[in-house]
Amino acid sequence: MANSENIGVYFSANDVVYDWTIAFLNSYRTFNPELRLILIPFDDQCDRLLKLSDTYKFEVYTDSSFSRLEAIGKAFELGYTPTGPYWFRRYASFWGTLDYFMYLDVRQVVLANLQPFIEAVRNLEFDFLHYDCAVDQVYEQGAFRQELLRQGRGRGFNSGRWAARKELFSIDEFEQLAQDALKIRDQLNPRNTDQAFINYCCDIKQVRYGHLAEVIGGICQNAWARQPGEIYWQEGKYYLWDYGGLDHKKQVILLHWAGISFNSIMPRRSLFKKYRFLKSSLIYKNLYNTRHRLLPAIIILKEALRRNRIINTYYHQIKNQFLMK
Repeated sequence: MANSENIGVYFSANDVVYDWTIAFLNSYRTFNPELRLILIPFDDQCDRLLKLSDTYKFEVYTDSSFSRLEAIGKAFELGYTPTGPYWFRRYASFWGTLDYFMYLDVRQVVLANLQPFIEAVRNLEFDFLHYDCAVDQVYEQGAFRQELLRQGRGRGFNSGRWAARKELFSIDEFEQLAQDALKIRDQLNPRNTDQAFINYCCDIKQVRYGHLAEVIGGICQNAWARQPGEIYWQEGKYYLWDYGGLDHKKQVILLHWAGISFNSIMPRRSLFKKYRFLKSSLIYKNLYNTRHRLLPAIIILKEALRRNRIINTYYHQIKNQFLMK
């Protein structure tokens, strides 16, 4: 690809997700030693994280549009996610320094060379290539969603991993689309604000988008850590063994823990630990393991209570009453 120095990856993080970020960075540089990497600070709590820039060779991108993007996020927020407006900073990538790029959240590990997937946007003449889909996480049931689906749109893709081209959107365009989207706010997912927003923008503008796995082939349709099957290593790549499943023996390029708590019983924890401690001393790794060895029983009990229908329903009723005061 011409101008190869103008392709790369944006990611967003802060000190709160430091452990996730270390695992992400170690995995990224394992498979992408030279591909440009640019941090979009999630908020102002990034002092510890910024000290890693030389070690992991990432740049830092700040932009005056951050406040305007956060204002869009505040307009969409219904009180479920206090940090939700900061999620919108990621969309400054559309007018950043990279011509073709991928955006990635840090609650995942990178398990492949990402350059072919970024280059596919241009080489295959797409505007936007997404990953995992779950329409209920984006659009509520109703007429708007039904019309999108009738038109062959409304995929409901995840906003934590996607590839696109520069200038697909502008900040002015986002602000206009936001005004229109707010008119049907009740037909968008109440919690996943930035995810509903970017889906709405791509659907209304009718950008040329597609699912990475469907467009390229040979890779898993789903990157979620809780998917069934066993991840195994073969000839320098990760694959999924899920005999009888749709992704059986397909390559795993990303693995994410979206919606999953960071704890000692989280799924695929061995892969997280591998990359979290890739550059750590044995002493530090043992201290970490000792600290977390005491927690599983407590966490298991907490998870059991959280998943109990009666307790969970009662908890959210009280929480919603508190938020409405």
